[in-house]
Amino acid sequence: MTTAAPSRDPLLDRLVADLSPVKVQRPFKAGLLVIASAALCVAIVAALWGLRDDVMALAPAGIVLIRSAALLLLGAATVSAALISARPGVGGRSNGWPWALIAAATIPGAALWGALQGDARMSDIISASVPWCFGISLSGALMIGAVITAWLRRGAVTEPVRAAWLTGIAAGAFGTFAYSLHCPSTTIFYTGLWYSLTVLISAVTARVIVPHLLRW
Repeated sequence: MTTAAPSRDPLLDRLVADLSPVKVQRPFKAGLLVIASAALCVAIVAALWGLRDDVMALAPAGIVLIRSAALLLLGAATVSAALISARPGVGGRSNGWPWALIAAATIPGAALWGALQGDARMSDIISASVPWCFGISLSGALMIGAVITAWLRRGAVTEPVRAAWLTGIAAGAFGTFAYSLHCPSTTIFYTGLWYSLTVLISAVTARVIVPHLLRW
């Protein structure tokens, strides 16, 4: 007794015919690209505007060390989560970045507390370096965000809005870090106000633009 061969669905045949192999995405490799982009931003800032004297002497002021560490921590945590999102079927979801965000938020929190105590200075609000802070930081964020987005487009991002927020925060943090090595200010209020706004602008911009670039 012979068994009839199962019938084949033409639709499935067409879908299978359109399949093509995809290279495995490696977040570690993408992380190296982001680090290289951030390093390039620092090199450009150093070449065009110069680094702070205390940074060049490898003896940065306390606030410079704190803000730089906070930005690097925030950038590393969020970019890691963003890159992992391009491989939704591999491993667990990276949830460490909210803690880095909370840690970084202590700086604007301290600035707000100081302002409520009357410690804020008008010179920090109308400082001549503010436009440079925005311009240099957001230019660096644009370059780094483009690198992250280009990598995400090669993967399979199932939560584009979340990935966009993470991309914007990471890019803003790294871009602002590059500027912070040049920034002449050493006050907590300046750092908490203008650095936070720069990262926020980067995050909102990415939220608006990046999801449209990640649609399947």
